[in-house]
Amino acid sequence: MDASGFSHPTGGEWLSVKFKKVRKRRFDGLHNAVDTDTLLINAARVRVKRGGDARCMVALVRRVPKNNLETVYGDKAYISRKNVQFIHDVGAYAAIEPKKNLTVTSRGHRAYGQLIREYRPDPDEWKRSHIYGRRSLAETVFSVMKQRKGECLSSRDHMQRRRELLIRVVLHNIERLNFLECAGR
Repeated sequence: MDASGFSHPTGGEWLSVKFKKVRKRRFDGLHNAVDTDTLLINAARVRVKRGGDARCMVALVRRVPKNNLETVYGDKAYISRKNVQFIHDVGAYAAIEPKKNLTVTSRGHRAYGQLIREYRPDPDEWKRSHIYGRRSLAETVFSVMKQRKGECLSSRDHMQRRRELLIRVVLHNIERLNFLECAGR
């Protein structure tokens, strides 16, 4: 589980150069649920609004077939009581690294408290035992997508940018399936 931003041309970069006015670049966020064995994207969601990544996790996990779900890897941006408990209720393990300042208080989400208690004594051992390094494979998928198709979107309209991102996801999956078929997996 990971997210990345794709810039788009309505950011007004030329106006900022011409009038020496600093403007923030605009991005559309793409959240992916990636199968760490095949590097296929099982679920994707486009977000335009600002906000944390944790808000998208439940919706993405719901879209993943339950038979493919054993461990859900995510970075610190995805940690929340609701997310950890939902993943536990689905029957998977939430391998989401907790932030340093989190409390063990579960507030009705028992899986969250259990995760924090497992992680706290020895974070390095927790990462080794749950093969936390596989989380970086989701970042690899974004890197591949941006290298092959570019990190800038060409569409100006919101709905067109959303379609363009989802088409990139489909193209990535087609390329990956073709590779897996040729490799005999």
